[in-house]
Amino acid sequence: MKSHTIRYRICTCDVDLRKNYKAFSFMNQAQEIANYHASRIGFGYDDLIKDNIVWVLSRMKVRFLQSPKWEDEVQLATWHKGREGVFSLRDFELTSADGSTVLVQATSSWLLIDVNTRRMLRPDHVLGDKSTATALDRNAIAETCGKLVPPAGEMEHARTHRVMYSDIDFNSHTNNAKYAEWAFDTVPAEAMSAGGGIDSFQINFNHETRLGDTVELYRASTASGDHYIEGRCADKAVFQASIKLKP
Repeated sequence: MKSHTIRYRICTCDVDLRKNYKAFSFMNQAQEIANYHASRIGFGYDDLIKDNIVWVLSRMKVRFLQSPKWEDEVQLATWHKGREGVFSLRDFELTSADGSTVLVQATSSWLLIDVNTRRMLRPDHVLGDKSTATALDRNAIAETCGKLVPPAGEMEHARTHRVMYSDIDFNSHTNNAKYAEWAFDTVPAEAMSAGGGIDSFQINFNHETRLGDTVELYRASTASGDHYIEGRCADKAVFQASIKLKP
């Protein structure tokens, strides 16, 4: 079972004011199917937590070729692609219900973390042969997620967010999909409402945040006109995002 596919319907809570699929909703579905598939191939949450190890999403790049709409029936597939250094790679592809039209493509980089020491662990040391034996040689997006570099010049302080109960998952830190929600909420409202929806975005997770932390959100425009968002807590960049909107 080197890949796994689910079928679901785009619900009211999944879409924005234009009835387009939200980045936050895609991130939520992606983490659910990733966890399920990892469990099916032998290295899911329950397999790893016995040794005080967890998966942490480090980077994710997403391309919206065509945005799903409210009430659309879609299929989401995922597969493990093996490793690159300390990263384990996983791709996703969202299609129409019959599989004929590719709607969203994504690639992601994950880390294995010791929950007690917070140290990164090498996939081959933890997973052994499973790290390669379960990998599928297929790309939704071929290039891996690199580092995001802030644009030159000063960034505008957009708002302050205090980490709330609804932001926290069962690992006691902010869930990765919430950072995407914060990022898109920090793009100027007129850009989000006037544009043609999401073209692509990348989000890098640098440090965890916990209940009660204060995150300062900054924004800037890149030379290509994309929106760069950075969240800082205690002078550390906890996440970075680059968002491209369709004209």
